[in-house]
Amino acid sequence: MTGPEEVRQNNAKKFISGVVEGFYGRPWSAEQRRLLFIWMQKSGLNTYMYAPKDDYKHRAYWRDLYSVEEAENLSFLITASKEKGVTFVYAISPGLDISFSSTKDVQALKRKLEQVATFGCEAFAVLFDDIDPELSEADRSAFQSFGSAQVSVSNEVFEHLNQPKLFLFCPTEYCASRAVPTVATSEYLTTIGSKLLPGIDIMWTGPRVVSKRLSITSLEEIASVLKRPCVIWDNIHANDYDPRRIFLGPYDGRSPEIIPYINGVMTNPNTEFEANFVAINTLGQWCKSNPDGVKKDIINNDRMSPIASDIKLETESDFSSDEDFPSRIDLRYQPKQALKVAMGEWLCEIHCHREPPRQPFPRIIPTFLPTGVPTGPPGVPVCHPPGPPVILTPSPPPSSPPGVPSCAPGNPSIPPGVAPFPTTDPPTPQDIPSAAQPCMDPSDLDASNVPPGVPYMPPSPPAGLPLPDVIKTCITTSSTTQTISSSGVTPLPLLQSSAQPPEPIPTFLQPPSLPVSSLSEMPPLDSYSTSTPECGAEPMDVAMSCSSDITDGAQGSPSVASMPNVDVSVSDSDPLPKLEKQNSSDSLMQVEGSEMDRREDNDLKAEFDNVFTEDDALLLSELFYMPFEHGSQGLFLLQRLHWLRNNAAAIIKKGNKEANTFEATEWHHLAQEFSDKVEVTVELLRKLVNGPNKSFMCDMYSYLWDLVSILKICRAYVQWLAKGLSSHPLAQQTYSCVTWFSKGYRDAFVSGDQEPWVFRGGLQSELQRLLPIDSAHDLFYIKPPDYIVTKSFSLRPYKPEDEDALYLVCLKTCDDGMDGTDVFPDYPRLMGDKLLGKMLTLSPDLGFVIEDDVGVCGYVVMSLDAKELAKKGQMAWIPAMCEKYPLPEKKDSTSPAEEVIQSFHCDQPMVPEEVYTLYPSVLRLDILPTRVEDPAIPRRLLACALSALKSCGSKGAHCVLSVGDKFMVDFYSKLGFFPVSAVDKPGDDVYLGRPV
Repeated sequence: MTGPEEVRQNNAKKFISGVVEGFYGRPWSAEQRRLLFIWMQKSGLNTYMYAPKDDYKHRAYWRDLYSVEEAENLSFLITASKEKGVTFVYAISPGLDISFSSTKDVQALKRKLEQVATFGCEAFAVLFDDIDPELSEADRSAFQSFGSAQVSVSNEVFEHLNQPKLFLFCPTEYCASRAVPTVATSEYLTTIGSKLLPGIDIMWTGPRVVSKRLSITSLEEIASVLKRPCVIWDNIHANDYDPRRIFLGPYDGRSPEIIPYINGVMTNPNTEFEANFVAINTLGQWCKSNPDGVKKDIINNDRMSPIASDIKLETESDFSSDEDFPSRIDLRYQPKQALKVAMGEWLCEIHCHREPPRQPFPRIIPTFLPTGVPTGPPGVPVCHPPGPPVILTPSPPPSSPPGVPSCAPGNPSIPPGVAPFPTTDPPTPQDIPSAAQPCMDPSDLDASNVPPGVPYMPPSPPAGLPLPDVIKTCITTSSTTQTISSSGVTPLPLLQSSAQPPEPIPTFLQPPSLPVSSLSEMPPLDSYSTSTPECGAEPMDVAMSCSSDITDGAQGSPSVASMPNVDVSVSDSDPLPKLEKQNSSDSLMQVEGSEMDRREDNDLKAEFDNVFTEDDALLLSELFYMPFEHGSQGLFLLQRLHWLRNNAAAIIKKGNKEANTFEATEWHHLAQEFSDKVEVTVELLRKLVNGPNKSFMCDMYSYLWDLVSILKICRAYVQWLAKGLSSHPLAQQTYSCVTWFSKGYRDAFVSGDQEPWVFRGGLQSELQRLLPIDSAHDLFYIKPPDYIVTKSFSLRPYKPEDEDALYLVCLKTCDDGMDGTDVFPDYPRLMGDKLLGKMLTLSPDLGFVIEDDVGVCGYVVMSLDAKELAKKGQMAWIPAMCEKYPLPEKKDSTSPAEEVIQSFHCDQPMVPEEVYTLYPSVLRLDILPTRVEDPAIPRRLLACALSALKSCGSKGAHCVLSVGDKFMVDFYSKLGFFPVSAVDKPGDDVYLGRPV
């Protein structure tokens, strides 16, 4: 059945629109699902599919029936969905280990769905995604093909359930890129289409797992093969394949013109529930934009109406293809406008008081796979290509003590397969690890939540995934020892070692994917405390007092509108609410300027400062936009940093000549704009942490924390560039991987021709690759803290007025990382003179400090040339110290202070030649652990230092420690330093080096 008759039948059937909870990762909680039903009702969506991949009774242990408690909670969810007019679809994924020819397995499947039907569920789905497409030996004797086996079981179950009105089927070849060999010639899809009963809807993700766009032509093709229009399983907002990305942009890339050619759309959104409001709201707007399913501008066979043709002629240069044209000219749905419409209600959600959901403790449950299927521990992905929910997340490495950066054991800067340098023999140049190599050896990572004896294996993109041609051509020969073959397929190790960073550590708020029972905890109706907004806020409304329809006693949002003695007025010219004290008899009785008045004013100001405005919400959305597109604010940061980096020569003095005044002024002006934009993003993180919606904050914190940390490094680097000390033109530097501005890279990114996990890391990675040390992944890919860091900090270059603060930090950390105040009571500046003074005096322009709200709490000081520093120090610094600290009289025993003073009067040690040759720069880094809440700060600080050294032409840096400083040796080892010279005597210094 094709053509007009098929379209008429499609129009007569209810269009399926909604959400599928089908991702890998921690399932949503019961409270979140109930809130989801409210969001869906308000957005006009009508279907929810329960299919969390890591709910073990959905997939791993699909045969197990639900317990009494789980049955009660599932019944509660089904009832709650019906109350909101949402169809609850229960999905099951038996494909991991089902024997299609086994009567016992088929009966178990029927029994499981029968049980769910007794809970009131009237819609079901059977999913066969992400499984090995091979039959067992027993099944091969009973079925002609894999597709025939799936069809047989699905038809039998469908009829056993009395052919429910809604029954969904997800095939193993669920997108065009997985169809073998093509959609039109796939034997599997042809079998599914011809033999699956007509009442069963088939799910389809489009051209790819994550499809940038859906065209009428491709939908007509799959409909003809499947003998029915498909239901789109849409992964455009899915983020479980990349722990550093989350998507807050509007539903895009699908023209409403495709609605007559499909039976529905269900979005599989972000793993983080609170991040999905925009995706759900804009999908609802999209579905309403063509409710009758009538084609208007586009005629069959993709021929255009005269009006559409005229529009195309006027805007022809703006569109890349005919297939993309309808979504861009359709005035009924515009993504940017839909995002603005969603902002008002999203702000209301952001300002509601909502606590994070209670989560059941993950249980380690093995996943049993049929023979021949690669297996691994729970949470570790297997090698088969990803399905609609795409890829599992890896397990985090063990945490480190406060103030010490988290990293893999051993030396993270040494590439896999390169052994650390022994302390007995100096390294040769051939032994030096390249900083352009991946920083983490997966075999060194210890996943604490993986069963003993099972090695940790971080996930990779699907095996055999071809690279875009543009990435192949942009990879420089210096970035890898492998040669790109002319066959057109680049080996995966090449992707991981050059164009792509190593697998990032997952965020702490998105824990490793261990199968759990997401139905084991469900609060009773009267204990539900989440405030759920039902108000219809206008886009310009900052916050409204929202009432919940879940309980009569639920409290609404304590927004600005509900503050006592506050008048809220909003205008187009002033989007912020105006706070004005109201005159009342109570206020007239108060004493003017009293402490109570001041306290109330401060409280009101603090709460007002934490209010998310529409601009804040829009900025957040554009920083984490869509898989194939960065928002305008993100692009501004990328473009400005790239311009500042490439035009830094405009402010460099050439000999005795001053830099061009006009060019230098322009550079400094644009640098200030970049710094201001970074500060706005920092303020956005502060508002997020201090906002009332703690559930939203927990879901978004790790992503914004990561981005803000990278931006702080970029800002500090730009501030250092402003000094005009960069001696190497950064525009001509060879980088180990492509950047956003490499030839063809941006086109490959936005084209949608590749799956988005090819371009890992999102905006954070794009910014990182613009820094000189882009390949120092251990300084950027950092596990977020296991707690919310409330204290703000800033990174900036060292200033001469910081000297006293640095001396104080040095004193409090000089005793092998501990406070040395009591060790040197009479000489508070002695250790500062010993460890820092020479570098601060002779090379003050290469230092950076970390500063909190109290003051400086950490620093890194360095010198570009250690030998030059030693020579100048011998001529100027050491004589000054000998005069400042006279040689003490000889005694039988000497104090620590006297030993340090004696070192000034002795011959100064020279930098060993084997150290200087490979690591010519020297540095010292210290932090105050009691003041540093964020464990990533030392790595961020070192990233600033190495960026400055690289810009000055350094190829490596070393630090000098006493062999007895066990804590500091371990501290620097965690920062990627390793021993580079032999220790001849117990009292000798130890040299630790790291490539730049």
